[in-house]
This record gives sequence, C-alpha cells and structure tokens, in this order.
Amino acid sequence: MRMRWSQLPALIAGLLLLVSLTLGAGGSVQSAVLSPAGTGRATQPFSPGVASSATPHGFLPLIAGAPEPLAWIEPSNRETSLAFFEQVYRASEGVAAAWTGSQATCDPGEVAPAFQEAVALRLNYFRAMAGVPAVVQLRDEYSRKAQSAALMMSANDRLSHSPSPDWLCYTPDGAQAAGSSNLYLGVYGPAAITGYIYDPGDGNYALGHRRWILYPQTQWMGSGDIPPTSSYRPANALWVFDEHMWAPRPETREEFVAWPPPGYVPYQVVFPRWSLAYAEADFSQAAVTMRSGGHGIPVTVRPVVDGYGENTLVWEPELSFGNPPAGDTAYEVAVSQVKIDGGWRSFSYRVIIFDPGPLAAARPLGRPEGLLNEPPARQD
Repeated sequence: MRMRWSQLPALIAGLLLLVSLTLGAGGSVQSAVLSPAGTGRATQPFSPGVASSATPHGFLPLIAGAPEPLAWIEPSNRETSLAFFEQVYRASEGVAAAWTGSQATCDPGEVAPAFQEAVALRLNYFRAMAGVPAVVQLRDEYSRKAQSAALMMSANDRLSHSPSPDWLCYTPDGAQAAGSSNLYLGVYGPAAITGYIYDPGDGNYALGHRRWILYPQTQWMGSGDIPPTSSYRPANALWVFDEHMWAPRPETREEFVAWPPPGYVPYQVVFPRWSLAYAEADFSQAAVTMRSGGHGIPVTVRPVVDGYGENTLVWEPELSFGNPPAGDTAYEVAVSQVKIDGGWRSFSYRVIIFDPGPLAAARPLGRPEGLLNEPPARQD
C-alpha cells in the first residue's frame, strides 16, 4: 500500500521509537525528539506500537497515546533516517500524474489526487528531516492557480514570476501564482521538490527556493504540475506563500535550520550547496569550517542574500556529491561569528552521509537552467 500524506504523522511517531526503544522485558520508551537549544521543551513518554515483520525494521508506523502530532523526525539515528527515506521519499516516486489538460487548448487540467499526495509527501520529507514542522498541506485554491502558472511556463517554454498578458495561455490566476511560486521548467512533481532543495545554477547560490520550502511558519502550499508531452517540456509551479508568513516562529528541532541537517542523511539528498538558516541572524561576518576524518575541507562561502525565508548562510565544500559513499562518512561543521540579538554565536554539528541501498535510486533532476534563477520575493 502506498504511503499517503495523512499517514505521515503516525509514521513519524512510529519511527521516533527506533531512536530510543529499549528491547527486553520492562524496557521503557521515550520520545526521541530532542529539546531545541534554548527552548526548554520537555520530551514526553510514548507507548510502542505493535511489532510487525511486514514493515521495515519490525515496527508499524503507529503509536498509542501520543499527546500531540509530531512534527519532525530525529535523523541522529541511522535506522530512523533510513526507514523514513524508504517509506516517505521513495513512496513519492513513480506515481502517475494522469494529467487531464492540454497546452494546445490552454487547458490547465488536473493531476491525480495520488500525484498531489506524492508532492506533499516529498515536501514534508525534507521538512521533517530538516527539523521544521512537517505539516504542510496543499490548498486547492493555491494548486488550481499554480496549475495555470505551470501551464504557462510549459506552453511558453520559459519562466517568469511576472508573465505578461501576451504570453500563451495567460490567465490572471496563473500570473498571480507565478509571483507566489517557485518555478521549474523541465522537471515536475516530486522531482521538482527535490530540485528546489538542490537549487542548482549560478544564479541560485542564495538557495531561495530551498529556503521557502524549509520556512518553519508555512502550513499551506499549492502545486501545479504539467508532465512532458511530445511538443512541450514539463513544468512545476510551487505556491509557497500562505497567511502564516508573519506568524510567530514555531518550535524547530534545532534552533537553526540546516541542509543537509545534523544526523544521518542519504547521499541522494546531499547537494553541493550547504546551508544554515537562523531567523534575523546577521551572517555578514560568518565563517565556516568543515572536517572529515581529521582533515580540513576547503569551503567557499557565498555572498549573503536576505529576503527569502529565514536569513541563511550558504557555502560550497570542495567535495564530490552524487555517488554513493564507500561507507558512512561523517563531516564536522562549525559556523562561527554569527551575530544574533547583538551578540556573537557559534554553531557546530555533524552530518553523516550514508548509502541507503540499491533500492533507493534518486530520479535525475534535469538541466540546471530549467530552474528560475530568482525565487519569489517575500510578500508583505
């Protein structure tokens, strides 16, 4: 049975058991959600679900008596990260779009509900791994307008946040969505979500598309998806602005949001640009060091660009990505000279890149030039 978005909170709860499950009679089970620094959040006990040999690692994604929905997973445990990749990321692959529209008649059409579920799963995979609330749902209104925007991008074979009325298949709804969305040409559906986290291309060094997907306050998005046809390239428009943009920042697993995040991360979702976000932080004097196996790794810190999601520092380590590592490989990351509330802060964490196995092949992302260089700007 394919994973559905509505099952995600139960799955996250069940996978958290893998972190601290004590085997043997009388063993106790505690939530593995760590208290983010400075939040003082107390973890609460949970009761284990029923063991089953039909699920990976022998545990059902089910938990009894959880006090509240869990918003993220704890990838400091390898088994948790592996199971989450297999059951959520891979579950969002290979779903038929079943698109009903046409570029020739300017009909945006619709995609299958299961395909939209797959997009929501992929969005929340990245959010749960990053430690931000994995509660994003696709709002019908946003998706309907984003579908019109994606049609315009595909029909015109170009991207713009401000398409003019002379564009093929232009509609006011599509134009509105274009100004509120991440845009991709050449990739659609869940693969486009991965593409936004990757954020390739020289013009995307600030990682604005990634930052909007991982913005902690967001609860609603919308996805428009046009599959490839014989005459047109596929396209995606991901509506990323909702009414919670200026809401108080919710609790996150760590006080910062990093990609790749602390903990075990499948190599398929580790990309050349690494990032650390902290709301209202001043990264103008920040420095980054990385080490692995006792050796320093040269890094290039990119210019700081604010205005997309949370303030973010971006750097590019001199490493090769995309191939499975020979074994689990740990990288020690230290970010210093970050100015927050008038004081200087430093952050350090470990990323362990691992190979989840041959069944976890990632879908190619297409050409980097298919991603619009400038993400949508923050809206007041």
